[in-house]
Amino acid sequence: MPEFTSFPSVSLRAIIGEDAEFLLALYKSSRGDDLRGLGWDEERISEFLEMQYEAQQRFHASEYKKPVDQIVLRGNQAVGRVTFEPREHEIRCVEIVLLPQHRNAGIGTRLIRELQTEAKKQKKPLRLQVIRFSPSISLFERLGFKRISETGTHFQMEWTPGE
Repeated sequence: MPEFTSFPSVSLRAIIGEDAEFLLALYKSSRGDDLRGLGWDEERISEFLEMQYEAQQRFHASEYKKPVDQIVLRGNQAVGRVTFEPREHEIRCVEIVLLPQHRNAGIGTRLIRELQTEAKKQKKPLRLQVIRFSPSISLFERLGFKRISETGTHFQMEWTPGE
């Protein structure tokens, strides 16, 4: 498993029950801009995102049988979440999310590079799915990911060791 030790102020810990409120706030911090653009008020957006979060949690519980799900800490402060699942033929990056004020500081890059290091050790591709309008697409491409398929809403991306 990745150790994420090469970024000294960043560490990981297992998710615990007391993280529920933080995880919901983190989820909301990374979504909703499209709804604001449609003129939705903040209360309606919040309620909608709470429903989406619950649906995502149920989907993840059914889709990912052995995920590694961790809180990203910067110092002692929770600043994000990283979830991945080692599988027989791949490492699946499920989610990397950081609070807005901690984005573009190199943390996401470091997390992805650590997953790439693990994929290289295991000689497996690192795969993920990203929504088509995500600003993180350019980060993934800069780190060597290729778009391997797409749906109406998402790109499937892959990084292969040796590339």
